[in-house]
Amino acid sequence: MTNNSPDDLGPDDRWPLLPAWMWDCRECVRKYEAMKYLQAEIAGLVADDPGVDRDFMDSIVGTQISLSRHLADAHPEMLPGWDPDCRTCAGHRGRLAQTEESSEFRLGTVMVADEHRARHLFAPPRTVGLM
Repeated sequence: MTNNSPDDLGPDDRWPLLPAWMWDCRECVRKYEAMKYLQAEIAGLVADDPGVDRDFMDSIVGTQISLSRHLADAHPEMLPGWDPDCRTCAGHRGRLAQTEESSEFRLGTVMVADEHRARHLFAPPRTVGLM
């Protein structure tokens, strides 16, 4: 049986309330609304036709990456710290520790780690670690 309402969701599946400062940034709001709109559209398409061909990389995942990239670029001081209970945080911290400051891979490693930390602000705990 699938969850049909937010009340049916467990704590790890619930979308967190956004911090108040995000609502003061037009770009945060625009990107968040675009992400939620596409999620609703995809959910509607799947409900109408379970066989619908949907490409999450062009829709939901792409909008989440766009929002997390914006948060990391425009609001780095507002990103949460590392979550000690998140395996993905631990993995990013390990890669950062292994990447030398002068390494050509450092910039990409930092970017992906910051995007992950940003996801803790807006993604459900069960899915935050997927990226």
